[in-house]
Amino acid sequence: MFSLIIIVLACFNNVQGYFTRPGKCPIVEVQENFRLADFYNKWYQVYHFSSDGQSLNNCSTIELMTRPSGIYLNQSRIDLGLFHRYSVGKIEIPIKEEDAAKMDLIFAFKNAPRRLKTRRYPFRVLATNYNYYATVYTCQYSPLIDKHYIYVWILSRHQILNDVSKELAVKSLHQLGLTGDMLVKDSRSCNAKYYDDFVTEPMTFRFPVPI
Repeated sequence: MFSLIIIVLACFNNVQGYFTRPGKCPIVEVQENFRLADFYNKWYQVYHFSSDGQSLNNCSTIELMTRPSGIYLNQSRIDLGLFHRYSVGKIEIPIKEEDAAKMDLIFAFKNAPRRLKTRRYPFRVLATNYNYYATVYTCQYSPLIDKHYIYVWILSRHQILNDVSKELAVKSLHQLGLTGDMLVKDSRSCNAKYYDDFVTEPMTFRFPVPI
């Protein structure tokens, strides 16, 4: 019984650390008339924001790819400055055309416990012009403590984002109470010490199951 209490307290403390903003996830306005076909090919994460203040990866890129079973998104990055890793999630495309930018990512892990085999995370495109910049956002809510966690990607087709494109990318973040000076610029020092050739949990999503 004592061990069980310790485990519960440890999980609760972890949740407290991850989920730092009060209340439920905010309702956001997304890119109108979003065209998934134009979102293909590589994007570089040049800036990011994590509401818990942690910066656990750098040199992050995302890229859409088509498989017989659907459309997938591959996130490649360096975790903790040491490990070159990647995560592949299936994109669930909304039925309604007006909700096209409100996608979900579904990650499947065959060897995980049953409750963790399938993990679903929101992936919302707030703004993009497809050729230079994109602003993407995710949010997770914990009913246990009535708080949420957000992560924001500022993406670029090139490793450097020009000032005009950055200004346009940041505009949509005002609805989240974020400004450009709150973003963290990604390091382009991409020499990893270790390379993992198996799919791993993406660290931009803080908790694998609803808490």
